[in-house]
Amino acid sequence: MPWTDLPLDELREFRSAVAPAADVQEFWADRLATARAAATPVTSAPVDSPLTRISVQDLEFSGAEGHRIKAWLLTPVGVEAPLPCLVQYIGYGGGRSLAHEWTLWPSAGWATLVMDTRGQGWADTPDPGYAANPQTSGFVTRGILDPSTQYYARVFVDAARAVDVARELPGIDAARVAVGGGSQGGAITIGASALVPDVLGSLVGVPFWCDVERASTLVAGDPYNELAFYLKARPYDLDAVRRTLSYVDGVVLAGLATSPALFEIGLMDDICPPSTCYAAYNAWAGPKEVREYHWSGHEGGDSHHTLVALRWLDELAGRAG
Repeated sequence: MPWTDLPLDELREFRSAVAPAADVQEFWADRLATARAAATPVTSAPVDSPLTRISVQDLEFSGAEGHRIKAWLLTPVGVEAPLPCLVQYIGYGGGRSLAHEWTLWPSAGWATLVMDTRGQGWADTPDPGYAANPQTSGFVTRGILDPSTQYYARVFVDAARAVDVARELPGIDAARVAVGGGSQGGAITIGASALVPDVLGSLVGVPFWCDVERASTLVAGDPYNELAFYLKARPYDLDAVRRTLSYVDGVVLAGLATSPALFEIGLMDDICPPSTCYAAYNAWAGPKEVREYHWSGHEGGDSHHTLVALRWLDELAGRAG
């Protein structure tokens, strides 16, 4: 995979031309307040699992507009509570899948809450009642003509509510709840961090949904080409799309996030272009670090970065040493 984006010195300084809407903070505060007001109680049921050192719970909680969202909660057995917790978000097209796929962080002594992504993957969690405009296949252009109906305006509220829920669970240390994910999960991490800015830390891996219009001119494949196909068919919608992105683009949300962040960027990434990831990194309003992987694509640092992330969050949680 060749480098196809800007030279490295320009990447490191790149800033997006996307400007936040004047009322972006009020927009998100209102959506989150509405979701919190509509919330109904969390339900939890133990999962019969062959795992012997990790306990699994099947959770359901209220997300955007009161819609019910599925999640797994995995906690290490025999580790003294209250536990730090990582809320994890999932890549594009994936669902929460099977619980035993999420055992790494519990194996390291962390609880983890894995949020299902509405409408994606195995469809444990639907995205009810939305056909606000014509759309291409996928989720990028769902509701794209208005920020109040755009798909990620719901997903990011779901993600913030997942943090609320994690903080209220028995055995979880509410002061040590972090968020993380890669690709779409990295975008959702940015959204959650913007809406709940006092999370312990944010693991932002090769983030999707950042500088969306630019990315859609650089990438030939899914999922950014969904927007290109849409605007090819409906070029007269460009102004409305740009207005929507001024509320929901990851670069805009990064400017509202103040938690410590660890970014992961693959410099040969041909799915989420490095310049768009750097646009979010450079917009991030809180303390931040970045790890560049010069010979990597969308996998970023992969297992090498996992070790970096574990040690980084352990230090934030006071578990290093």
